[in-house]
Amino acid sequence: GSTNISASLGGISGSTSLTVSAPSLVSISVTPVGLTLGIGINQQYVATATYSDGSSADLTSGVAWTSSSSSVATINSSGVTTTVAAGQTTITASISGLNDTSTLTVVAAQLVSIAVSPAVQSISAGTTQAFTAVGSFDDGSTQLLPSVTWSSSLNSVAAVDATGLATGVGTGTATITATSGSVSGTASLTVTAATLVSIAVTPASSSMAVGTTKQFTATGTFSDSSTQDITAVVVWTSSSPAAATISAQGLASSVATGSTTITAAFGSVNASTGLTVSTAHLVSITVAPANPRIAKGTSIKFTATGTFSDGSVATNLSGVSWKSSKPNIASVRGSGLAHGKKGGTATITASASGVSGNTTLTVGTGTLVSLVVTPSAPTAAAGTTQLFVATGTFSDGSTQDITLNSHWSSSSASVATIANAPSVAGLANCNNAGTSTIGANSGGITGTALLTVQ
Repeated sequence: GSTNISASLGGISGSTSLTVSAPSLVSISVTPVGLTLGIGINQQYVATATYSDGSSADLTSGVAWTSSSSSVATINSSGVTTTVAAGQTTITASISGLNDTSTLTVVAAQLVSIAVSPAVQSISAGTTQAFTAVGSFDDGSTQLLPSVTWSSSLNSVAAVDATGLATGVGTGTATITATSGSVSGTASLTVTAATLVSIAVTPASSSMAVGTTKQFTATGTFSDSSTQDITAVVVWTSSSPAAATISAQGLASSVATGSTTITAAFGSVNASTGLTVSTAHLVSITVAPANPRIAKGTSIKFTATGTFSDGSVATNLSGVSWKSSKPNIASVRGSGLAHGKKGGTATITASASGVSGNTTLTVGTGTLVSLVVTPSAPTAAAGTTQLFVATGTFSDGSTQDITLNSHWSSSSASVATIANAPSVAGLANCNNAGTSTIGANSGGITGTALLTVQ
């Protein structure tokens, strides 16, 4: 909008007009990039806008999504893809004449079962329980499935939302089901009539520096002597928001030096603890990794670490914002995830509480030509785990860790299964004695290692 700015002194005055215009959209970026997935997986894609003032934000509406090959993967209006058959497709997001793409490779790995955890759980009415779903595939791989369809057999007992968070409604037992395509898995949730007796808030009597965050937890004790994490259902308050505020999820953000009382309440039951905001203030920010290099079409996660006036360091900075000096070369999301769009360099900056830190990101122009899995021939005991790493070599001679973007497989699931992102990608669970070939596939480029389980 517009306003007039006036100044007066001794009967003499002057004025000028000031117009504030909203930043314009200059580019968008699609993430994740370069994924390789199995068949029957739902994957959420996100379009991030970069504006003329260098700020960025994830777009929640107005984006048109398309898949170049719907026989390989379909995508809905919310950006959720469903992998259908082996092959490759290009996912495109478009808005206001701007667009960006991401290549999705689908390998011939079929989802065969889903395990829902916790498998058996009991909660009291009015409280919540989060469920997760892990899929097992016919190539010996496993994967956390964040975009399954959740349902409850008895909504009068327990309701479950799209994220797998169940809420106890009435006494009884309900079956919680996670479905992806034609495959589903279940868990049992019992809702009791137990009533809340007391709440314990942790951490107790803690302190924090200005410009940081602290997570509080509320644990309830019920009339049947059971205990339960009730952080998500209590009402959180701060007695002095000028010192620190607290979110509905129990995350406190310090504002200024002082003291406040943090209270968690559920019905007529409540508990509190003291929180002191110290005089320490943020003096510098370090962005890591420092001066990295990535290939075009790949991503890297940056973190911001703050150093405070008392010499302490912390990564839990409040209100961190991220910017790229050249979003046409590399864009960055609010989470610090940067995406290389074309060859060149860009300065990635993190800012919080008026303090900034930066690093230089170099984006190469090479394409992936080979992949090496390490360690190449490890031996592990049954019942333990073995972590593998996929390193890609690109046509410009550069190398990069591509563990997260690769699809992992095991030739013998009875010997070992192996996880894909967003779980701990490349982590093998050693089940029984024998050998298994561990494979990594990134966009059709593959590499293997031989795992021996004793």
